[in-house]
Amino acid sequence: MLREAKAAKLIEWFCKAAIRHAEAMENLQEEVSAAQVEDLDRFYAAVLREGALDLFLTLLDNEDVRVAGMAAVYAIREEPDRCREVLMRLSTTLPGLTGFRAQAALERWDSGDWNK
Repeated sequence: MLREAKAAKLIEWFCKAAIRHAEAMENLQEEVSAAQVEDLDRFYAAVLREGALDLFLTLLDNEDVRVAGMAAVYAIREEPDRCREVLMRLSTTLPGLTGFRAQAALERWDSGDWNK
């Protein structure tokens, strides 16, 4: 139970960082955005170490598109089909930066440039 509680807390922190990152991007706050990426990286790595990928993947259905999109970006290596589906939906239904970033992520994944 302690492990599940830890994973749930990490996922909660990931959600908050995803929202802060999106807000920073929208406000052109590059330093804040970069700091949130560092947090997101740490939280996601910890989720994987805890063996909580299945719990993390529930974020793909999150009602907040900023959270769902960021979860898709982070989990695309582990669950490419589901994550591509989320990014495709966001890229075709959302105007503005969120839709554009989803499309950019898809293009990077599809071109093989994901790890570059």
